[in-house]
Formats: sequence, structure tokens, C-alpha cells
Amino acid sequence: MCLLVLSMICWGSWANAFSLCRGKYRFELFYWDYAVGVLAASLVLFATMGPGLANLRDLDPGGNAGWAVLAGIVFNLGNVLLVAAVSIAGMAVAFPVCIGLALLLGVGLSWWVSPQIGGLPLAVGSLLLLLAMGMDAAAYRALTRGRVFSARGVVIAVIGGLFMGAFPPCLQKSLVGAAPLDPYTAALLLAVGIVVCTLGTNRLLMRWPIAGGSAIGMDGYYGAPARHHLLGIAGGAVWAAGAVFNSIAAGKVSVAVSYAFGTGGTLVAALWGVLVWKEFRGAPAKSYGYLAGMFVAFLAGIVVIAWAKATM
Repeated sequence: MCLLVLSMICWGSWANAFSLCRGKYRFELFYWDYAVGVLAASLVLFATMGPGLANLRDLDPGGNAGWAVLAGIVFNLGNVLLVAAVSIAGMAVAFPVCIGLALLLGVGLSWWVSPQIGGLPLAVGSLLLLLAMGMDAAAYRALTRGRVFSARGVVIAVIGGLFMGAFPPCLQKSLVGAAPLDPYTAALLLAVGIVVCTLGTNRLLMRWPIAGGSAIGMDGYYGAPARHHLLGIAGGAVWAAGAVFNSIAAGKVSVAVSYAFGTGGTLVAALWGVLVWKEFRGAPAKSYGYLAGMFVAFLAGIVVIAWAKATM
């Protein structure tokens, strides 16, 4: 439970690094530093807490190791779209839409790969979590009434959710079978997949920006202040720590359960958006009512899933 809570906090907080330089540093440039942070933190955790570099010689690229790298590639496609949606619509709307869809797909497919918990309570708990995200979206709609609504940001978040929902079952495949990976190795290979995908896609996003704006080159990256680079690396490192915590917990409770808890990062992100970034400043009372309902539904969903696993 402690690891799951830490994972939830990390996954809901890493995007604050982007918010700190939002409007000053394009997300496409930020993402280079983010990928470096993910890989660096994963290597440090693997070297200090994992099984050792000698184990990497025995990995099968076509087996479990390949699934872990694929999980990183698929996740990264979804995550870069999430960051794009955050740059357009803010954390309070991008996270619920993207992660809500990823929750349904990721939990359902992971449970299908390895059903280590009753399907009914897992479905009920996941639907409660989805309800919480829907209430967050309703709070945002109430906030934006009378304002221009960013449909493009929502569409990008939905597409990102489809990719992100395919990441947990790929990771689950790497943790089961005849030669399952340990959590630290799985997290490291996940980071490798993220970097490989970033090298292949970020250049395209810089040339054809999906979040708006004109095409940019690497001169904007090299000329950025050191503070922006450090924030990007820190954001990636925080996410990687959450991935390791979640992967360790998945070995005990299954990826379906650990990922369901991990989506609690949406709640954490909403809290950051409301309390720190003031994304709901001037919102009507209805918005805050929806937010209160979001917290209740979220806690109920977590309790149902935790109870179901405890009774197995």
C-alpha cells in the first residue's frame, strides 16, 4: 500500500515540472529532458536496488524483455499526447480524460492477461474511479461555461488515453510467464522504450506541432535556461520513481490492481491544479461540488479494489 501511494503521488506530480515552465518552454523541447530524466533515474534505481547489470546478459529481446520495451514505446506515445493536452487545456482536464480512458483499457486488458483478483469488484472499483474522473471533467465544464472550450485538447487527450491504456497489459506480459522480469529490470527496459520512442517521434512533433504554434528546431533546446532543463529531468525522474514503485507493487497485487491505484495520480494532479496552479480560480460553486464528489468517488473506488484484493 505504501508503494502504491508513493506511485500515485509521483505519477500525479511529475507534470508540475512542465507547469513551472509552461508558456516559456515548448513541451516538445521539455520532452527531451523528460526522457533523459526517466532513463537516468531508472538506471540509478536499477544499479542501487536492482539485481545487478549481470542479469541483463540473460535477457531475451523476443520474450519478456521485448514486452517491457514495447510497453515503454506504447506508454510514451500516450504520454507525449498527454503533455500536449496539458499544454492546451491544463492539468485539471487533460489528466482525467486521458487517464480515465487508460484506466478502463489498461485495467481490463491487464486483468485479462493475468486475472489475480475477482473481475466484478475490480470492475466496480474501476467504474468508481472513472466516475471520479468524470466529475472532475464536469467541474471543468462548469468552470469554462461561457468561455472558449478547447476541443482539440480533449481529442488529443482521448487519443493519448488509447495508447496509454495499451501500456499496462504489455508490462504485465513482461512480469509473467516462464522467465518473468524483476520490477527493477522491467522499469529500466520500460525507460529504454520511452527513450527509443522519443528519438523516433519528438523530431516529428517539433516539425509538425500538434499543440499549436510554429515548427521549432533544436536551437530552442540548446538555448533554453538551465532551469528548464533541470525541471524536465526532474519531471522524468519523478515519473520513473513512480514506475519502479508501481512495478514492485504489481509483483504482489498484479498490474491490473497496481495500475488502478496508479491512476490515482489523476486525483493528485487535480489537487495540484486546484490548490497550486489555481486552474479553478473564479469557478462557480457547482465546480467545487463536483470536485468534492470526485474525491469521494475516488476514495470509494480505491477502498473497493483494496478490499477485493485483501479477501483473495
